[in-house]
Amino acid sequence: MLKRGALTIFITLFVLGILEGIAVTTALPKVIQNQHVSNDLRQALNGLTESYQYNDATALTQQAAENLLAGKNPYTNANVVTALMKYNGEYDRVTPLRLGAFSDVFPYPTNEQLKAVWAKATQNPAQPPVEYESRVCYPAVSFLLPAPFIYLGITDIRIVYLILVILALAYAIWVIPKQRRLLFAGAALISLELWNSIAGGETGSLTFALLLVSWMALNKNLWLSAIFMGLAVADKQIAWFFLPFYLILLFRTRGIKNMVFMLLIIAGIFAATNLPFAVSDPKNWFVSILSPMTDPMFPIGGGLAALLTTGLLHIKSSVPFDILEGVAFIVTIIWYFRYCKRNPQAGLILAIMPLFFAWRSLWSYFFYSGTIALAYMLVHDAIQPEVSTNNNAIAYNSDSR
Repeated sequence: MLKRGALTIFITLFVLGILEGIAVTTALPKVIQNQHVSNDLRQALNGLTESYQYNDATALTQQAAENLLAGKNPYTNANVVTALMKYNGEYDRVTPLRLGAFSDVFPYPTNEQLKAVWAKATQNPAQPPVEYESRVCYPAVSFLLPAPFIYLGITDIRIVYLILVILALAYAIWVIPKQRRLLFAGAALISLELWNSIAGGETGSLTFALLLVSWMALNKNLWLSAIFMGLAVADKQIAWFFLPFYLILLFRTRGIKNMVFMLLIIAGIFAATNLPFAVSDPKNWFVSILSPMTDPMFPIGGGLAALLTTGLLHIKSSVPFDILEGVAFIVTIIWYFRYCKRNPQAGLILAIMPLFFAWRSLWSYFFYSGTIALAYMLVHDAIQPEVSTNNNAIAYNSDSR
């Protein structure tokens, strides 16, 4: 019965995925253009199709890669207005700030307010309005990795994300024992949130690929694991939440020497990829990297922030949420330090739990942890690591149980 139920779920989600793809690429545009469709339905369908267009982070990341290829500092030449205009982004695909016309708005600007600011911004696109987040908010790997693909002629960064995600999934399938590969491949195939995130240009797609390889390589090749964790940490701040759990697992299972050695590799990759931009314009780089934590953004997301966005609570300060997030982070770290040997895969879930309490808890912070945890669980019992006590080298003993 269990296998039959799993097969039913797989077929259902697979068919839904195909239907969704057909609807977005073929059916919806025709319906929207139909003159007999009501304005309300047309607006609703337009909103659905817009979710598969560039958002501000996607546009700024591709702009950053193109600026890099043009010999410009991506952090000092960022402009969200020109980026969205170039890549056909919409007025509601920005990250508004609680400044200017939005300073007295709460809990979030209305469509009319967003449209009004956008209309003014497009009249003078060279000067982004204070109401918009217009910085490259991520570390340098976010645009360094896509840059070679764009140089080769790929004009849509979502294709880059798709390529890298497929390569990461292929590596995970290769590492997973043969008798379990089909299970993971099927789970990845029907992961609508994963493929929807790529179609929508979600920048976390790249972070997902890097974290997946990093955790899957832990029992295969520690050098490779450290390199990809370093790339993940140098790609997006969400990976910083995973790093403590990754290091705890290394410390508890491989010893302090290997943990320190891996940490040095990770820190070296972060420094090597970001130092050139930090040296070029230290203040701009530092402010840009910290902007997701320090800029006055609006609450949004499906965690506790939903209490604000739905009007159930009216707290205009992020401080209570920051405190709850910090406490949750400390508690999860303490729990994992004690129980990680028994539940090593739990670190992948615990890493995102504090974000549930955050002022901003976007769905994109959560969607990939389950897939990585599943892959790690499928391979964890199959490969047992042995630590060499003489040096930093790691030997592996495979057991295809």
